[in-house]
Amino acid sequence: MSANGVENGESTEMSVTSLDETAVDADPSAIVHESGPRTVFLSLDADETIPGHRHPESTVLFHVLSGTVTLTVGDETRELTEGDVARFDGTREVSPRATTSANALVILVET
Repeated sequence: MSANGVENGESTEMSVTSLDETAVDADPSAIVHESGPRTVFLSLDADETIPGHRHPESTVLFHVLSGTVTLTVGDETRELTEGDVARFDGTREVSPRATTSANALVILVET
């Protein structure tokens, strides 16, 4: 590995971000990583809903870190609990609703 963190033309550097809940006090989401796969931390109060929206040109991974979330994607609705990961096409409308206080990590992978 070279001194600049590049080996065989690929970056070997690691990016680490602390998830400080104060970052999501005014908004239930905070961008954790903007480059590469965009990563968003969600902190939702019980019964809080994110209105329906889309993430075009992305595959979405929705990982519940704590609590319970009712996730509606298109016409499908699933209840997700701690540790569950949902994967779906970002062209489909998504609307998460916390059934209990919940934290989730949303990873948007460009397709």
